Amino acid sequence: PKRNTKYKHIMVIGMLSVSSYLGLCLFLCWNSSSHVLITALSSSTTKTSLDISKIRAISFDVTGTLLATKEPVIKSYHDAAIWAQLPTLPTHNDFKSGFGSAFRERCIESPCFGGVEGISGREWWIATVRRVLDFALQNSGENNTNNNERYYTEEEFQRYFRRVYQHFGSPAGYMVLEDAESLLSTIETRASSSSSKELILGITSNTPIRHMESILPMLDNLHDKFSWFTCSQEVGHEKPAGEIFDDAYQKAKFWLDDPDLKKDEILHIGDSYTCDYCGAKAYGFQALLLDRSDHPSVTAYQDWLKAPDYDGKSLEDVERNTITSLEEVACLLMLSN
Repeated sequence: PKRNTKYKHIMVIGMLSVSSYLGLCLFLCWNSSSHVLITALSSSTTKTSLDISKIRAISFDVTGTLLATKEPVIKSYHDAAIWAQLPTLPTHNDFKSGFGSAFRERCIESPCFGGVEGISGREWWIATVRRVLDFALQNSGENNTNNNERYYTEEEFQRYFRRVYQHFGSPAGYMVLEDAESLLSTIETRASSSSSKELILGITSNTPIRHMESILPMLDNLHDKFSWFTCSQEVGHEKPAGEIFDDAYQKAKFWLDDPDLKKDEILHIGDSYTCDYCGAKAYGFQALLLDRSDHPSVTAYQDWLKAPDYDGKSLEDVERNTITSLEEVACLLMLSN
């Protein structure tokens, strides 16, 4: 799918607010000789509207926030077609256009990776990959699905699909983003300090169950860093809907053993203005928008979803709560001690 240029425009403006302040702050945080300056900064009013002192749990989006594909999705689909020795090979551009159209259609007609329809994630992906291939072949002028003619046999498709599905279920498919590793490491260090209050982490993501049960564990046991796992396929609702955030909220209450936990004691961080920032704020969480618009490994998806309203919604509010690196969150947490 194409990058959301409107979103990118808004986020670039945001770089001038939180990032400009925290960029200096982050440098000072890692410089032990700057303790006096850190103290001075922590006593001043930051440009973000977060109330860091309240935060007892942090909710993370996954794809585009913590993880990214190791290579462009389109390259993986094209390489799989070469490996499977399909009789007709669409070009890279054919796959690019085909994937964009097919993924959008499938997400709209069968939301939450089959969670609403009641099918398995694998079944959802079979239908989606088949449509990607059909659209790519149509773009190349080699396929006529209107007459139920396909330029591949079922055996050939199954060979191709398995290669695609295996790739995105293996360590070759995903990587942990560098700033995510840095933030999670900082939080672990912070937790080891007896003076730090308890802080739990969780996942709230528009992803298939496979991400929670297979992808995170295979990435150096990344799942061990989180207490709760909320995904759209399992819940049957996707961000920005309140139901998926409510699932995360209930799980946070359990892990903190606090039935009276306030919604604004949870901070949600994600790279989607609509799904993560507006969705979380509308539900009652605090939120930070992670601007990945210039990151070479991150592509914006689900740009057709409508952003919900929330109290105080404005361009200024978005600007004040936009970051460009998760390391900025690490700095905020260090200053809150």
